[in-house]
Amino acid sequence: MNREERSVAVSESSTSAGGWGLRYPGLVMGKGGKNEVKEFTGMWGLKSGADLVAFTDTLSREVPVWGGPGKTFSEATTMLGLIRTARWFVARTQDFDGYTLFFISQFDGSLDKYFDDFVLNGKENLTKIWGQCVGCPSGPDATARDIVDYIARGQIKTLACYDVFPSLSLGQIYKAADWYEKTQKFQRAVAKGEGKLEEAVNAFFGELAESYKQVPSDAMIDTEVGRQWQYEDVAEHIGK
Repeated sequence: MNREERSVAVSESSTSAGGWGLRYPGLVMGKGGKNEVKEFTGMWGLKSGADLVAFTDTLSREVPVWGGPGKTFSEATTMLGLIRTARWFVARTQDFDGYTLFFISQFDGSLDKYFDDFVLNGKENLTKIWGQCVGCPSGPDATARDIVDYIARGQIKTLACYDVFPSLSLGQIYKAADWYEKTQKFQRAVAKGEGKLEEAVNAFFGELAESYKQVPSDAMIDTEVGRQWQYEDVAEHIGK
């Protein structure tokens, strides 16, 4: 995404708090620190004959999203520095008289801001996922914001949620990991008596002042999901 395209996307994403028509604020996880973790869960009816192979390809291949061309889904998502976890799955439900797509995500920041940023995925990428669902805006006049508004309206309540470090932002976690690695390197150098102590200390503080590198994250996509349904025989396995 070039600067002009990103500018248009940011302008398109601008919305006031609560502007997405969310029926529920979502659960908030925090322990009184400087950070809180929010969550979103949604469900949307899948179209008959939805192409789940194309769906999974969208997440597994390199796509020109937030991080720019040449970034995989997980790399681009890491660069956002907000999303802690996200998952999609399909199940048969009575609500839509057929198969339903579920999406669950946990992230730093407000739920409204999360959806503002969601627009930056772009219409093409959003359509590859939610375009498989009944009622998703389509056609030349549909915008990324229209699709994200559709996504927001699919919100359902989450019964319970857990996060291991809700009071620490992803940035703080990255920084802690960065400092741990640099401190360990310094301690080992001192223990081995490598060079002068004063020089080692100065070099150590210099490294601490440098920006941290984001901890590599990953995305796992089940490319067989369209051929190996995992829920139609659940009742048999639980003895129902």
